[in-house]
Amino acid sequence: MNKLFKSIRFWILIILVILSIFLIHPTVSDGRFKTNLNFGLDLDGGSYLRLRADAVVISVDLDKNLVSKAFLEELIGGKVTIVSLDDNGIVFTIDKEVPQEILSSYGLTVESEDGNIRMPISYERIVAIYLSEMLNAEVIPIVEDNTLRYELRKTVDRDEIEKVIQPVGGKLTYYDDRASNSTLEQTKTMLEKKLNALGSKDIVIRTIGNKYILIDLAGVNLSDTEKIVSTPGVFEIRIMADDGQYKKILSGDDIAEVDPAPRSEDGIIWGAGFTLNEAGASKFRNACIRYNAVNDPEKHPIAMYLDGELVYSAPLSPDLASMLKDEKVYSLFARTGIGDTGKMEARNLIIHLSTGVLPVKLITETSGQVPATLGDQFKKEIVLIIILAIIAVSIITGYRYKEYKIVLPMLSISFSEVLIIVGISKLPLIGWQLDLPSIAGIIGIIGTGIDQLIIITDDMLSEEKDKEQQIKKKQTKRRIKTYEKRLTNAFKIIFISAATTSFAMLPLLVMGLGKLTGFALTIIIGVLIGVLVTRPAYGGILRDIMISNKE
Repeated sequence: MNKLFKSIRFWILIILVILSIFLIHPTVSDGRFKTNLNFGLDLDGGSYLRLRADAVVISVDLDKNLVSKAFLEELIGGKVTIVSLDDNGIVFTIDKEVPQEILSSYGLTVESEDGNIRMPISYERIVAIYLSEMLNAEVIPIVEDNTLRYELRKTVDRDEIEKVIQPVGGKLTYYDDRASNSTLEQTKTMLEKKLNALGSKDIVIRTIGNKYILIDLAGVNLSDTEKIVSTPGVFEIRIMADDGQYKKILSGDDIAEVDPAPRSEDGIIWGAGFTLNEAGASKFRNACIRYNAVNDPEKHPIAMYLDGELVYSAPLSPDLASMLKDEKVYSLFARTGIGDTGKMEARNLIIHLSTGVLPVKLITETSGQVPATLGDQFKKEIVLIIILAIIAVSIITGYRYKEYKIVLPMLSISFSEVLIIVGISKLPLIGWQLDLPSIAGIIGIIGTGIDQLIIITDDMLSEEKDKEQQIKKKQTKRRIKTYEKRLTNAFKIIFISAATTSFAMLPLLVMGLGKLTGFALTIIIGVLIGVLVTRPAYGGILRDIMISNKE
């Protein structure tokens, strides 16, 4: 056994087992067995959603002069004559004064040039703004496969797009009802922030291709989840003008800080407090003065909207109206309602204000819930299945070798392997939720692991008895060399098998095919642990056992 204790792989195995037990942290509390493991909604109960991005990606071939002329006439109005067009912008003439307010809303400027008007703007931006105006959708220029395309952040059918581009010599050359990869990843990141704000630590969000987002939320109510993910979180503050129409004066970008928790100013009505940034405070004061809300607040109430839905509407208080005449006000409060409903709406508003607006709206395609009682039943059945698997393996290996000195190390190694895999699921950078596919992967690892241990054992036991009479020392050295040679041969087979299995699982892992990802990840980690740690450790243990038996 001295050589075994000098083996680095043996000690790595011992350290990993101890570390896994520490990470799993098994305890008994109130008569129940508990661990630190994170279970998926299959085993813990919760809600699940499959969401589709409300977007399309297109490519268009347009007449540059026609689309530039149409862009200017749609944006500015009046009759436009294009003088020149290049990569740096448009030079044109127009029969009316250029409205600076409209241009500034798009971040555009104009300047005089030899009696004409010059607008610095790229061609892709011209097309994006033109399509945005004509289709009433946000349009973003993107590059995919070295090709200029446009992402419409709203589902628009082919016929409608073709109808808009035909007057400007256009032709639709590419159409796909999806979002771009960057938009979907950005949406996923923001969803994680929003859903983490719900207080759940067991959230799994994954993308499938560039069209769908799957969300598993163990222990989270479905209705709470849908309220967060089904709304982009567009916040606006509007004021009523003299014509009776509400005018937008502020957006979520004008907010510097949001109170972290709902609060009630009078003990009855709940709401969300927030602080405007410098630009926002200036815009709010100027708008209240411009629309005369500071002198006649009853006729010019302030309204707050979230995704087009009214959150709060009321006139300025006398104190606030008086204060705005002389100075900027930074702190505002949006009332959301009374009771638990008002508190919940305030919490949702805080989440949206704190995390920002989703780049694209998400449409729920499928959703559902798994009851916690069903998850508990699954856990009991899985424990039973694993116990039965271990018993079956014990019976088969015991019958085959009829030697406890071989069977016990084999079963111990197999159990250690499972323990390490489960422990790895708790590591912060590698961890994942244990769900039914992951458990299926663990059971599969038990079977393939035992197969490989049998290969090692059979190769070691196939040694013929040495017929020559040698002194004990030389005989032991010869046996060690023979066992090590046989171990090497066995590991050649095991390495090839492990590599084949890992490469077969890689497509499932990389493509992110739903819950099959957990299965693939479990198999790959199990194979790596087996090849690098547990199989070599078992080979060393078995070699020392057989040498001690010969002696």
